[in-house]
Amino acid sequence: MSAPPTAAARPPRPAWVDLSTRAELSQARRRVLEEVEHAPSPLTAAQLARALNLHHNTVREHLDALAEAGLVTVSTSPTGRRGRPALRYTPAGPDPAQVVGSFLALLDAIIEHLGDGEQARHRALEIGRQWAQLTPPEPASAPARATTSAEQLSRLLPHLSLMGFAPAFDGGHIILKACPLVTASRPPHPLVCMMHEGFLNERYIQAPAGGHHDADDGAADVGLRFTLTPLCADGCHLTAIAETHTQTDTESAGYGAAPRSLNR
Repeated sequence: MSAPPTAAARPPRPAWVDLSTRAELSQARRRVLEEVEHAPSPLTAAQLARALNLHHNTVREHLDALAEAGLVTVSTSPTGRRGRPALRYTPAGPDPAQVVGSFLALLDAIIEHLGDGEQARHRALEIGRQWAQLTPPEPASAPARATTSAEQLSRLLPHLSLMGFAPAFDGGHIILKACPLVTASRPPHPLVCMMHEGFLNERYIQAPAGGHHDADDGAADVGLRFTLTPLCADGCHLTAIAETHTQTDTESAGYGAAPRSLNR
């Protein structure tokens, strides 16, 4: 049995560092890296130059930079001939599709333990809310209160863009054209979409100005709630709907209520 890590132990570097380095590559350097990644065996600079129709020295310059960034590894293999053996290059950095696929597989394993039906949906929403509570706050700002559902949705657009959803707003709802948890062969589980719905409601929902009024049977609030319709023909649809509920309703519902533990 391996010993538990000590307080002085240092964790591995975060994988997003490698992914960020990859994202900052020039188009030409990314072409060289992709050629190395798609090759069934290690390639030499001469082979890459021929495949990409580039000058040998240009390819060597790109490969040296990729090796320094930790995105390719360099090795040699004996050829049986005189002279120094040619350098061969293989990929070393993470493949973004494989990283996303690995996290989707982990989410699928978690979802297997959520059950099914309405209870599973409520648990997924609650996970999303707690996910939002554990997410570091964004820079403080004090925007004016939204007065309509359309205004509420429009203010959500920059946040959705940063999350990787490529949102498009048509005035009535937002169409999420992309998803950070999708690969070519694996769509997200609908309960993962419910987790995103819970996250967005917990983190970004904003009571409209003048949305509170007193009723004879107790305080009532007129508020908004985001609803997510997953996996439509043109993407996932995000809508803001108005709701009127009493304080008792708020406490029994998920949104706006005090955090609840998942330990049951």
